[in-house]
Amino acid sequence: MRHRVRAATLIVRHAPEPEEILLVKHRSQRSGRIIWLSPGGGLEPEDGSIFDCARREAREESGLSVTVSRIAYIHEFRDSVRKIQHVAFYMVADAIAGEITLDHLPKDATDALTIVEATWVKRETLPSLTVYPDYLKTDQFWEDAAQGFPGTKYLGTMTEL
Repeated sequence: MRHRVRAATLIVRHAPEPEEILLVKHRSQRSGRIIWLSPGGGLEPEDGSIFDCARREAREESGLSVTVSRIAYIHEFRDSVRKIQHVAFYMVADAIAGEITLDHLPKDATDALTIVEATWVKRETLPSLTVYPDYLKTDQFWEDAAQGFPGTKYLGTMTEL
């Protein structure tokens, strides 16, 4: 089994109402299935840290420049098809700048998931979507966000993505 470190950014807006989170819509190249994720991806050799990775991935997948300062969540999941154990770190975006665009996506991306869209998703829309980690759909997530993500939480292990 191989291992992969993933860094993602939690970009949340509380105003204007309703509460929203920036998510990236992915389509599986194998099945066509749609899933929604926070902007993020694998740690690359040019990244100095998981924080650098989170900033780079937010820019690539959403066009936004973010400032990140701390880890809100750690989550593990297993891709049994590709035999990869992922460890994902979710960073808090303290500041954002720019406009949402997919113009910064790498042209040579070969992931099993194709990015289709990046957009603000309203809290009340989340239950109807396939979102990973599904913790982002919970009331506890929104309470954490309202409190400024006061500490790091381990979300556990999901056996399949």
